[in-house]
Amino acid sequence: MKTLTVAEAVRNLATLLKQAIAGEEIGIRSEDRIVVLRPIETKEFPQEFSPREALRQLQSQAHLSPAQAENYLREVHAERLAD
Repeated sequence: MKTLTVAEAVRNLATLLKQAIAGEEIGIRSEDRIVVLRPIETKEFPQEFSPREALRQLQSQAHLSPAQAENYLREVHAERLAD
């Protein structure tokens, strides 16, 4: 792994980013620590979900049963009416 000081990393940031994206491991020393510069995978999601799609996402990610999802909807509805 290539290891640089913060000052070196700042001077060469554009090049270091390209190298990290290409798979090279790059470390940046700060005091007694080393931080690794590496790309991460991102997932693209729509910015806003319709209420129905939001519930589907919540249900699939949280493994809600249909009854739990229905209870959740009732609670949200009650909260909105109270506001």
